Amino acid sequence: MMRMDNIIFIGFMGSGKSTIARNLAIRSDRIFLDSDLLIEAKFNQNITEIFKNKGEEFFREQEQKLADFFSSCNNACIASGGGFIQVKNLEKIGFCIYLKASFEYLKKRLNEDEIAKRPLFYDEIKAKKLYNERIKSYEDKADIIIDIENKSIDILMDELKKAIK
Repeated sequence: MMRMDNIIFIGFMGSGKSTIARNLAIRSDRIFLDSDLLIEAKFNQNITEIFKNKGEEFFREQEQKLADFFSSCNNACIASGGGFIQVKNLEKIGFCIYLKASFEYLKKRLNEDEIAKRPLFYDEIKAKKLYNERIKSYEDKADIIIDIENKSIDILMDELKKAIK
């Protein structure tokens, strides 16, 4: 059974999952949870360091542990990492919203510091390939898809309010 009281945001790196989940949590009086921030806090390392020191497989195991935890949460807005869609029980976490944007738009949104925080975005050719591989999964897993391109946070909040009633 899907938990409708949780809302989980999925999408590629740079699509605004954390910003939008945090804003919606504030406006709808929900708890804000961010899978990447929780993993970083647990190990007191940023994602780039975790990838470098422990590898991507280790990181994905941590995401699965969080997915299991999230499925027992209530009343949360959850920002997931770009690869979080690979977890086994995503549909048990809550209402899933895919924040969609073109690769070119996402690339323009990220400055050098933000790209540095995303180990899978260093190599643009690899990042574009990963983006193309993940699009179908994002679309398949999503309960709704919201196009984020060239929209302010207020416009996106209005769209979300209508979509999740």
